[in-house]
Amino acid sequence: MKLLFVAVVIHVLFLLSIFYIHFQSPILKGLPDGAEHDQPPADRLVLFVGDGLRAESFLKYNLNRTTFLRNILLERGVFGISSTRVPTESRPGHAALLGGVYEDPSAVFRGWKENPVEFDSVLNRSSVSYCWGSPDIVHMFSRGATPGRVHVASYESDDESFAQSANTSLLDIWVFDRVRAFLAGEVTKRDVLAKKKVILFLHLLGLDTAGHVHKPHSDLFTENLITVDRGIESIVEQIERITENDGRTAYIFTSDHGMTDQGSHGAGDPHETETPFLAWGAGINNWQRVNPSPGSGSILEVEGRSVPVHHIRQADAAPLMASVLGISVPKNSLGKLPRSLLNVSEEYAAWAMQNNANQLLTQYYRWQHESESKMLQWLTSTKQTSLKVLIEALQKEIADAANRKQYNDVQSLCKMLMDTTLTAIEYFQNYYKPHLFLALTLTMFGWLLLLAKETFKPTANRIFAVSRSVAIAAMVFATVVVIFNVAQNTPQAVILYFVVPIVVWGYIGSQWRSYAPLLQGQAVMYFVGFVIAAEALVLAFMDRRLLAPLLWIHCLLVIKPLLVGKALNVPGKWMALRWVVCNVLLSGFFVLTTIGRDNSNVLLLCGSIFAWTAANIIVVYRTKHSSTYKGVIAAIHVLQACNYLLVVYFIEISQAIPQWSRWLCWIFTVLGMLTPLYTTTSIADRILGLISGLSGPYMMLSLSYEPLFLLCFCCTIYHWIAIENTICNGKTTLDQLNFTTHQLVEGKVTFSHTRRTFGFMLFLLASFFGTGNLATVSSFDPNWVRCFVSTFAPFTMMALIILKLLIPVLLLICVLKAMVIVTSVAKTKMFNLTLIVCDWMCLNFFFLVRNEGSWMEIGSSISHFVILECTTIVVMMLYELARLVTEASFGSKPSRTRQTPDNIGLPLQFLPYSNKERIE
Repeated sequence: MKLLFVAVVIHVLFLLSIFYIHFQSPILKGLPDGAEHDQPPADRLVLFVGDGLRAESFLKYNLNRTTFLRNILLERGVFGISSTRVPTESRPGHAALLGGVYEDPSAVFRGWKENPVEFDSVLNRSSVSYCWGSPDIVHMFSRGATPGRVHVASYESDDESFAQSANTSLLDIWVFDRVRAFLAGEVTKRDVLAKKKVILFLHLLGLDTAGHVHKPHSDLFTENLITVDRGIESIVEQIERITENDGRTAYIFTSDHGMTDQGSHGAGDPHETETPFLAWGAGINNWQRVNPSPGSGSILEVEGRSVPVHHIRQADAAPLMASVLGISVPKNSLGKLPRSLLNVSEEYAAWAMQNNANQLLTQYYRWQHESESKMLQWLTSTKQTSLKVLIEALQKEIADAANRKQYNDVQSLCKMLMDTTLTAIEYFQNYYKPHLFLALTLTMFGWLLLLAKETFKPTANRIFAVSRSVAIAAMVFATVVVIFNVAQNTPQAVILYFVVPIVVWGYIGSQWRSYAPLLQGQAVMYFVGFVIAAEALVLAFMDRRLLAPLLWIHCLLVIKPLLVGKALNVPGKWMALRWVVCNVLLSGFFVLTTIGRDNSNVLLLCGSIFAWTAANIIVVYRTKHSSTYKGVIAAIHVLQACNYLLVVYFIEISQAIPQWSRWLCWIFTVLGMLTPLYTTTSIADRILGLISGLSGPYMMLSLSYEPLFLLCFCCTIYHWIAIENTICNGKTTLDQLNFTTHQLVEGKVTFSHTRRTFGFMLFLLASFFGTGNLATVSSFDPNWVRCFVSTFAPFTMMALIILKLLIPVLLLICVLKAMVIVTSVAKTKMFNLTLIVCDWMCLNFFFLVRNEGSWMEIGSSISHFVILECTTIVVMMLYELARLVTEASFGSKPSRTRQTPDNIGLPLQFLPYSNKERIE
């Protein structure tokens, strides 16, 4: 019980540590507003965001699909490529565009439907702004904004249909119709467009939906792009007509993120990170009057003209829009004004650059103030001091140049100041990172040593004297650390992480005599082998192809006990052959391409349906149920296959799936989960029943070869438990063993137990990465749940995806429960071994967690760490669920006896029992 409490504390602290180190919100509260300009070059700005439009799709076919925007580019505008650094998703893309902030890392865990952290934006800096578009986007800017400043209008989430027959252009047509109606009103002309510092924001989601459903190279995507071009033309013409071409309107057309050819985004592919950026109108330069950014050298050839291409960061759009309207830059913006895009006087440009630099300095001053509030200033690092000196020197030079009205020098110096300030802000954000890494690494090494002693301690425990001097020294050292950090105003969470390793190693030091056996030669050799095996599993996390050779090695290790001391009999030879064949087939899936977004293959999917239907019917007719029961279950499997084939047919011909067919999918899913409870509780019958019942929902959540993988995976783990049963129990078959059986257990951990633990971990990784990886949950594809829902229902969709991920894991946990029975090992020992493996792997991934890069890179690094950190807890939870699904039965009451060759059917109290064995 004491060890369990320590385990929970250590793992909770270790799990929360990555959130404190990597995922603290960068948003600073209470920052002052920046300066504004009374005579900006534009009175109003119209922002068009084509959601999911990559630069390649916009420029394709010489821009012939967007004739209006092409003419704007050639005659009036300036063109650039906007690079996204943040995860290429809609929410972080719009946060960068309008707020200049990179995605708040803590928001990764809090959802993106609404803005969990209220950051400032150019919409909130304007005098008034109006937004139209998707509810997921426009509402994230109205929450927390100044009352009455940001007005939004959106369609319903149910209108975002991902069906193959959906007309995605309707979403954008809805926006254009609402904007035209808004502009046509007299109130708009009198009270809105006559004001200064006004922003109109049009979020156009149709392109993103068209890319997901029909792909960016499809004709339907082209139709949607043409609709967007014509809609923008009509809005621009209407605004110019209402304002009487006063030349005071600026326009920007861009995108929040791109998209791959497969219709996916979220990762760092150039198609996803490069978006078009076209600007024209008041305060915006013309490409014929300006050169591209120094060193870019990019030229776009359009109708025989060489148009320079400017390369900017997506966050730079926020200070650009603020400068055009003469408003203050959003408070938490990390963007830098791209001066070359502005068509303004050098004096105004100098003001804009200074305004941007001062906004960054405001954030720096907040971080600096917190640092200088510490008592012991002599501990300030050299880097911090040098950055402070450089920033102060640049500020002085800028002031001198401004007094001399050398505006070009002011702009150059401001650019240097912004770069230096951003470096200083990043330094302060990562101030405690190296210290926390060291403290947590020491904590985890100490915990692994504690766990190893508890797992491998001999049966006859010896009592060792406690070294009080070491314990007292640890307490004194911990007290000094606490007092010192309190004096330095160190955050309480950081102090806790500093104290925990002192406590853990103080306890180990006080009991050092009991750890001496772990330092013997045999134990050290065992530890080296353990580390090698665990590191191999770590590498398999990084590259799923390594699971194939690891499976072959495990295959040979399992067969070896059969060959020791006696020759295989004929049934044993066939069992070994089937085991080898299953491992070879399963390993083949790890060299195939992963199943990402809509990597569908109709032929493989249909073949999987036929294969599973045949396998399920064979399993049903091998059971001992009545002929009526067998016929009913076989008919259910056939009808389920026919219904799913019909769904696939409707999808292939781009027709809507009938609602009655969707209801059948739900009904077959429920029936599949209930039918195993009608089987007996023998290990063979119940595992085969679970495999048969859960195969249906797994098939209906698949797009390609995933059901074939599940079939091979189930065959492999079933043969694994069968071989382990033969090794441990001789001629006793799985039909003769019950899930409700009590078993005799061994107290000492042997190599066989360790081998089975690594086998379990290997198959657990195989269930995670057999067809992809867990990061695909982040890059969600609506087509996965096409059999069940057609409209956007995030909670239902996510529940179905999690169900698909858990099906192979649950089947493996049921096999683990059977393993505990057939191999007579205490489940606590098995869990301890699993915990040691997981924690060692977790320590590796602790150093690989990222908070920058693509959504998939961040998601993968987090998921690897969190999954391993929580694996033991999840396994224990699923183990209890496995008890329900393996022991519950609608049939006869199961036997509660230990079934072995010599005492099948004996009551529990008459079983043999020795001093070396105990009832668990």
